[in-house]
Amino acid sequence: MPRVDLTLKPELHHLLTLLQISPEDLLFIDDPPLSALPKSTRITLVDHNELEPALRAYFQEANVRGIIDHHEDEGGSPNAKPRIIERSGSCASLVTNYFKEVFPTSGAVRGELARLGLAAALIDTTNLTNKVTEHDLSTVGFLEGVINGMPVGPGGEKWDRQKFFNGIWDAKNDIDHMPLRDLLRKDWKEWTEGDGKKVGIAAILKDLDWLGSRQGQDTFLQGIKSWAQERELDLVSVMTTIGQGDEFKRELMVWALDDSVKESVATFEEKAQKADLRLQTWGEGGLDSKDGDRKAWRQFNLVASRKQVSPLLRESLREVAVEVKGGRESKV
Repeated sequence: MPRVDLTLKPELHHLLTLLQISPEDLLFIDDPPLSALPKSTRITLVDHNELEPALRAYFQEANVRGIIDHHEDEGGSPNAKPRIIERSGSCASLVTNYFKEVFPTSGAVRGELARLGLAAALIDTTNLTNKVTEHDLSTVGFLEGVINGMPVGPGGEKWDRQKFFNGIWDAKNDIDHMPLRDLLRKDWKEWTEGDGKKVGIAAILKDLDWLGSRQGQDTFLQGIKSWAQERELDLVSVMTTIGQGDEFKRELMVWALDDSVKESVATFEEKAQKADLRLQTWGEGGLDSKDGDRKAWRQFNLVASRKQVSPLLRESLREVAVEVKGGRESKV
């Protein structure tokens, strides 16, 4: 992400402060600008396995020398080494397990790295209660072993995972003050399909009721539409999560901004039901449009995150776009 977007990540501010790391010591995508990097630059993709548009403007798949990811395999860069694409609650777990053999054996940095790795693994799995795999259990066990094996200085506290997690979780959810545009782009992913059609998904840690009640539902919907237009999207989605444990809840809204791909919403709903997302109409259809280009649901399959939803959305958009290109719609 660009350096300016660090303000969208209160959980990172909390963690950096806790570990006394200055943001000035971090590298962002504009340090230096991508345009200033040589064409021979070697790239490792982490937490995604296909060159994103910002990188694709300057580099090719041949630049990708390594991949560590836990999303659906897009099939690119087959010669990358390592090329680790496996199911895991947190991509940080795969990264940690890969580098175990060269993890520092002494010094303060050992404990700091362990806490950094644990922060991501614990947040991504809600403290090992959601989407947990053997990769995550292995990572947390290893990193906690590192921390527990280090001496506790005078006045220091023993390791308390729950306290550590609660601090990051509370910071991550401290977003009430953020305007809608920042909430949408805070945890945002978008894809451009082969025919040039674009789809994007925002993941927000508030529910649709809260989002619609801040300034009214019409203002909420207009804000989403404005962001989608800014990103030049054909299809936009908002996924919400709220709560922990038995109170954990998922919601999902999909909106086709281009009339020519309106049927992608119905196509997605059909695919989602076959994939057992267990969707039920949200709020008696309070966010659904009359012509079917926008629908919202409560999602009762709580395990299915954006990693599972995004392939269904992308596939739906591709199928409808192909049908449109074939002449079924006259607007293209």
